[in-house]
Amino acid sequence: WTADAWGEGQHASDKDFNALVDPHNVPDQTWPATTAEDSHKAWPMGRQPELLAAWPVRDGKIAMCWQSQVLKDIQDGWPGQCVGLAVVQAPTVEKCRISCTNQPRCPVWQFNPGQIEGGCWQGQGYHCNKRNGFSTVQFSGGQRIQHGSVRVVKQMAGIEVHNLRLIGKLSDSDQRGDIARCRELCHSDILCQYWQYGRDGCQVEDPAYSSVQYPLTLEGGASVTSDYAKSVVAGEFIQHYCPPRSQQRDRTSLRTEKPDPLGYYANWRFVPYAILMSLFILMFVCLAFCVLDQKENALLSEVQHIDAATSPAMPTRSSRPSEAAPAQAPLQMQLASLPQRIFSSRPMQPPVPMGVRTPGAPIMLAACPRR
Repeated sequence: WTADAWGEGQHASDKDFNALVDPHNVPDQTWPATTAEDSHKAWPMGRQPELLAAWPVRDGKIAMCWQSQVLKDIQDGWPGQCVGLAVVQAPTVEKCRISCTNQPRCPVWQFNPGQIEGGCWQGQGYHCNKRNGFSTVQFSGGQRIQHGSVRVVKQMAGIEVHNLRLIGKLSDSDQRGDIARCRELCHSDILCQYWQYGRDGCQVEDPAYSSVQYPLTLEGGASVTSDYAKSVVAGEFIQHYCPPRSQQRDRTSLRTEKPDPLGYYANWRFVPYAILMSLFILMFVCLAFCVLDQKENALLSEVQHIDAATSPAMPTRSSRPSEAAPAQAPLQMQLASLPQRIFSSRPMQPPVPMGVRTPGAPIMLAACPRR
């Protein structure tokens, strides 16, 4: 984005800037006209102001404005349940707030303390009352911020501006509240010049979504005769500008701390320290094991020394020659010394047949088996 009236973040000419933001620099009733030439002629300066024509630009980039205003705050009862935000590396509520305040493209910031990666969310912020049907989140802080000042150039009720982004109904039945919220959406976004509220709800300009015709004409850029134009009950054409620093009331800079040069990788600076600490712990553990092992070896050596001192002396072998074993008697003599078996001289009787009684022998009766 470029601005002819600005250079390197400063005013090129106070006269040019004052003419751009002059309250009398408003178009007549013929704007938007049928042709681009007639639309330009409708302005006192002879030309419709361009987007960010009164905003500081440094090195081709949108510069930060010293002035900002909080439009909504969670601490004041604002629900702050916005969608359309992106996570930003800011680990605390205060850093999240400062980051958004110093970034002119940041209309909304919210901080979720329960999130692991810090929980700072920033962006356009839509449907901040009911989160568009999603489950609610408990935020510890959040604001909608208007960067710089806003000048309402023309009321646009009854005019349909094409290529606006449809946000829709922001509540169930509160049209007046919806119109106020739609207005704040555009006032907090420095790239939004047009907003309107019609039968479909809120619509705002978003260059990332689509481009609005410049200069605005009734040939492709807007309409005053369409059915939707007749339903537009509110709308504005506004101009965002950053007042000169001579108008600054508080000279204290908004940037209370320097940005981290590592940016997204800021937390990686602790990795070398963590590795070094791990090495120290490992070295300490190894040293402890070495000391314990040395003490154990010393204790074992002491126990062995005590056992050696208290154990009885082992008997020594006699130096005298062993006595010869007595000689054994011959085998014949050993056998002769054994006692002789005494055999009976009574002759053996022949077996007696069954049923024959031997004289002098008792009578043996055979038992008959019982039936």
